[in-house]
Amino acid sequence: METLAMQKTNNVQLFLTSVFAAAFIVACIPALVSDLHKPIGVKVHGDVLNRIDPRIFGQFMERPSWAGEIGPEAALIPGTNTLRPDARDLIRNMKIPIVRFPGGTDVDHVNWLDMIDNVPGRPGGRPVTIGHSGNPVTNNFGYDEFLRLCEELGMAPLLVINFRDGLIAAGGPEQAAGHAAKLVAYCNAETAAELPEDLGVWPRLRAENGHPKPYGVKYFQIGNETWVLHRKIRDDRYIAALEAYIEAIHAVDPSVHIIVDGKPDDRAGRVHKRLGDRISYFAIHHYQPTQMNEIRRDDRRMDIENLTAEDIWYNWVSVPRTDSEGQSVFPKGKYIQARKMGYKVAVTEWNWNGWWAWNWHTRSGEPIRQRTPLDSLFAKGIGAAGILHAIMRQGDVVEIATQSMLIGDGWDIHAIYADRQGRTAAYMLPTGQVTMLYSKHHGRKRLGVEAFNIPYYDQPYRMGNNHPVSRVAYLDVLSTRNEKTLYLHTINRHFSQALSVQFDISALEKQPETNGMLHILEGRLNNEPAAGEPLAPGRIREKAFPISGSQFQVCLPARTVTVVEVPLQ
Repeated sequence: METLAMQKTNNVQLFLTSVFAAAFIVACIPALVSDLHKPIGVKVHGDVLNRIDPRIFGQFMERPSWAGEIGPEAALIPGTNTLRPDARDLIRNMKIPIVRFPGGTDVDHVNWLDMIDNVPGRPGGRPVTIGHSGNPVTNNFGYDEFLRLCEELGMAPLLVINFRDGLIAAGGPEQAAGHAAKLVAYCNAETAAELPEDLGVWPRLRAENGHPKPYGVKYFQIGNETWVLHRKIRDDRYIAALEAYIEAIHAVDPSVHIIVDGKPDDRAGRVHKRLGDRISYFAIHHYQPTQMNEIRRDDRRMDIENLTAEDIWYNWVSVPRTDSEGQSVFPKGKYIQARKMGYKVAVTEWNWNGWWAWNWHTRSGEPIRQRTPLDSLFAKGIGAAGILHAIMRQGDVVEIATQSMLIGDGWDIHAIYADRQGRTAAYMLPTGQVTMLYSKHHGRKRLGVEAFNIPYYDQPYRMGNNHPVSRVAYLDVLSTRNEKTLYLHTINRHFSQALSVQFDISALEKQPETNGMLHILEGRLNNEPAAGEPLAPGRIREKAFPISGSQFQVCLPARTVTVVEVPLQ
């Protein structure tokens, strides 16, 4: 515990070393420091740890039919296939590099023909699809609507193909693989192209549906979470089905990149040995903490009424795991194998996704059954930032990541909330704001950083698959750069205190110019707005700050994600 005298001494030191105006320094007093009462320091080194591919800041536009969610169907102008302008504008503003579509769990239960117009031999318009759980979802937002949106906004499409039919077909996978190839032909073939068998009809149908030019889709994922079936299917049958799909797809367009499931690890390894570079990426999914049906500490079940909002906050933002320095990392197994075997990874679904088992509800009106000390959308956003930091730290093997999910109104993990009744304008949620912030402000190279005197906390609770952690850093920091700009990506996990951080970039060959910019994601803990508050729980604000020399001090407000942007000469 700091004495008053120590606190005053430390404040004087911060004042003397700060390059900020006095009004900005006050926001960081009393600054949180280590037990040694020294200011927090971060030194940036010039060594490049890994590349940062901008495609890791992608999104997943899922079209689910279950648990109260319908995805982009919630954002359509009634009676049309067109996204509402407010939702469209938010997607444009996110600067999304790549978008996955349409599933998800339902993709292995959907005929892709149901999502386009004028299918030969089918009377009427697009049918309603029955998803894997028996619930219906309309197909008003289909392939043409999605691919035209990608063209308009400069997003690369990643399409997922039904693979279950090929795995369970008694007569072998060839027929299902051929059906998948029809989708590739619809998307990518020229209308006059010489194609295998009867595939020529599909690019001509695309032209009839209003798009003569090929869409040029470069990424196709074969199946979604097919590891659910792995226990029942032998390796030889699984690999034979993959080969049939790859051959059928590449017969139409040999340039496309194939993504397949990367779980379980042992099967991914065997598939890579057999198929090699015919597969571009192995897919991994990461959700945390999922359903929280109890809280435990030291094997004792805890009553939620005995926890504070801070207790829950510190659990929720301590994800996915932490290393010896308390920084966010993934468990290493999958990535060690990828490095060892020389293949790349696509994290095609990820997010801070969790809910109280006794309190889960949707915005459609299902009642809340029990109050909790904290059930904060903004806390989920700060947690998502930790997962994103972990992805960036695996940038040598992770080249694509698509956050789930882009738009909807039922699950509270969307980047964009769009009320299906149209009662309010669409707005962003914090999990999506985090990825948008980093998509707009990042460098292509991750640099080494060395941190000093960062304080830690103990997170003792288990909630869902969030496990106790004995050493979590209040400040999670990494650095990226381009030729002319340095970015310092920071998460201040502290519930109530700002952190004053002294950055040292003297090791870089280029030095800073006169002014920098802070891009700060901040927000409120209450989900529902009080009178006068905006609907969105989080907001991103920018603040310029002066820089004089290679050492400068920055105040990071409590409960924020901040990108410190430093122009280099």
